[in-house]
Amino acid sequence: MANYTTSADLLDDILNRAGEKTDGTSDFNAAAIRYLNRAYQGIWKGGGSLDPEVHETWWWIRKDDQGVLTLDPVIDTGTVSVTNNSTSITFSSGPTPSVAGRHIKIDDHADVFVISAHSAGQTSATLESVYTGSTDATASYKVMHLDYDLAGDVLYLSSPMKAFQDGRKEIPGIDLNSLSEKYPLNHTAAGVPKNFAFLSQSKVRFSHYGGSSSTDLIKIDYEYAAEPSDLADDSNEPLVPREYRFILADWALMFIYADKDDTRVGDTMVLAQRGLVAMAKENRRRMSFMGGNMFGKIVTRQKELDRFTAPLRTESGLIIG
Repeated sequence: MANYTTSADLLDDILNRAGEKTDGTSDFNAAAIRYLNRAYQGIWKGGGSLDPEVHETWWWIRKDDQGVLTLDPVIDTGTVSVTNNSTSITFSSGPTPSVAGRHIKIDDHADVFVISAHSAGQTSATLESVYTGSTDATASYKVMHLDYDLAGDVLYLSSPMKAFQDGRKEIPGIDLNSLSEKYPLNHTAAGVPKNFAFLSQSKVRFSHYGGSSSTDLIKIDYEYAAEPSDLADDSNEPLVPREYRFILADWALMFIYADKDDTRVGDTMVLAQRGLVAMAKENRRRMSFMGGNMFGKIVTRQKELDRFTAPLRTESGLIIG
């Protein structure tokens, strides 16, 4: 309990200081675990929910290994049969991977569709909406893989993505509206992407569909902060540096005291806030020692971008409206 090392240590400390049994029989045992995770989430999200002056990008939340994506090349082998006002399509040669979720464009029709259902190797597939062009039994087409899932534990990207083919190194993230304006789906081209945008916290869309031949693969690297797993009454250790894990116990204890109408709640909150501020200062010193922000520019999701909170302006800077 005194070591403040494992999740179990922290839980025992919380319950002991609250005057509760630490053998799992306390009425506050489940609440203590819940509050411990609430404190943990509050810290790895930046700490602002405990102290509004603290909003950190912690060095210890960075994923040790980089994320990697391999962009698939376009599929345009053979032809596809499409029927006006129908969602069913038939390839002359069934794509070997499943192409469900990928975009398809018929060469002589402007609209772009998403393939909602397809099994690997099968010739039949289903569109997400009816085909709006003319019926064509032998249409030329392109199946484009534009949307990719990131690692399941991505909290946020900490820098632009990187590719080393075609002489390009960085692939900056932009918001989805800008991506759609700069790279309309019906004009999507082959090549190394120039931009990407978030579709969700763990899914992105690229500006280009990658290679133009079946063996033309493109490797994309990305650095990211990993979302920590929940804590439990076990021997696992929080990612928070050991010398600051007491903050988790103090913060969770504050909630227990509030539930018990204990007057020590205020003093405990001060302890937690002081610990958080100290950890934030150490975090900034470490980043400064490493020659600047170790994370570079954090790539946020669309709803968190400044353009969605700041007033709209003209190119000269005048506020619109």
